[in-house]
Amino acid sequence: MIQRPLSLLLPAMIAPWVFLIAAWKSTSHRERHWLLTFFVVIYGASITIAYDPLGIGPDGVGHLLRVYTHYVDLGFDQFLSELWLILTLRPPITTNDDVYIHVLSYFTGGLLGEPRFFFPIVALVYGYFFTGSMLEVFKHFKLRPRGYIFLAFAFLFVLVKNIEGVNTVRTWTGMWILVYACLRYYSTKQLRYVVLMFVPPLIHIAYLVLALPTWLVLLLGNKKRAFALIFVASSFTTFVNPGSVAEVLSGSELGADKVRGYYIEEARDTSREKGERIWAWFEKFGLQKWAVNILIYTLLLKNVYFRAMNRYQATLFSIGLLTLALSNSTWYFYAVSNRSWIVGLVFILAAYLSAMQRPETNDRIPGSDPLYIAGLHASLLLFIPYVLYNLSTLLDFPSVFIIGLPFLALLAPESNMSLKEAAKWLLDVIF
Repeated sequence: MIQRPLSLLLPAMIAPWVFLIAAWKSTSHRERHWLLTFFVVIYGASITIAYDPLGIGPDGVGHLLRVYTHYVDLGFDQFLSELWLILTLRPPITTNDDVYIHVLSYFTGGLLGEPRFFFPIVALVYGYFFTGSMLEVFKHFKLRPRGYIFLAFAFLFVLVKNIEGVNTVRTWTGMWILVYACLRYYSTKQLRYVVLMFVPPLIHIAYLVLALPTWLVLLLGNKKRAFALIFVASSFTTFVNPGSVAEVLSGSELGADKVRGYYIEEARDTSREKGERIWAWFEKFGLQKWAVNILIYTLLLKNVYFRAMNRYQATLFSIGLLTLALSNSTWYFYAVSNRSWIVGLVFILAAYLSAMQRPETNDRIPGSDPLYIAGLHASLLLFIPYVLYNLSTLLDFPSVFIIGLPFLALLAPESNMSLKEAAKWLLDVIF
């Protein structure tokens, strides 16, 4: 099934969107998966992240710089020595903190001697699990008239953490691996996906915490009422003492470093370029968190979670509830709380969208109930600033060459610019 995507590589060097057209026309789930993955690879190969000796810019700039400065010509013995230090939570200051990016940086910089291949390979891994998750969630989607509520939440789901997440390299790759593992395991019950659930901490060490709700549901089963109560309680109280958590996490060198980073990350994030966007101001006030809470309470009060969803959908929803409870309970660690909120939102939306697509579950949803309709509308209304902000950031990294001739991004990187930069340039020329 991978032969056809490979056969389209040459045409895609002229027009990358041939992968999207082929995926739309394909009737094979596996072939469609690879076609979409290859499109994300083209995106990664043309991404507007370049070598910067100062490492100034988004996360990806720093990661790429380290490939150039540390991993090019790195000896295998030193690579293994550093890998051991990373596994024992004592990463050297010159390396990356996580197994995934350390191995990937060595492979592209040390073995291949081509740091330019770093982001295409990052995009290959990210794209496989991101597009695979999307295809799983929408596998029962039919081309027939759909209500605007379904379309609005589907658009939100795709937008929450899309191809823009390639830039961070680790965090959202780990999330999509976790989401894909859960989607596949609870639909197929194949044990290999259980193993995959435990891979995210190798991608980013933070998933030793962020994946805990997933592992808890796997271990305990789907205790719907208990999980709902935990989420509701987390909305009003903190389960754990902030000082105790910080003390435990600081027990290792890496833990102490992460704790310091988590305390200062809020200031760093709000001072970045997103601070220039008006929609970031709304995000700062947490409108999007009220939005997801309204959605969840609506689905709880109208028994969508308890009675309408099947076992598969309710399990995904339970993971989302526990992950959002984790987010509520770790408000004092901005990075942990913010990331776990995004992970939780993805699981909640995956479960709800799946329930709306399956006739046997959609028929049990009280679609005409006034309280249900009012709750969904209120949720969508509060999500608007979040959607607009994510739309804005989505244009930060895709290159103009994603439209055509993407190989020029590698051959002539000095000519590369983002879609947003190109739009600004065009407006300046016109006006």
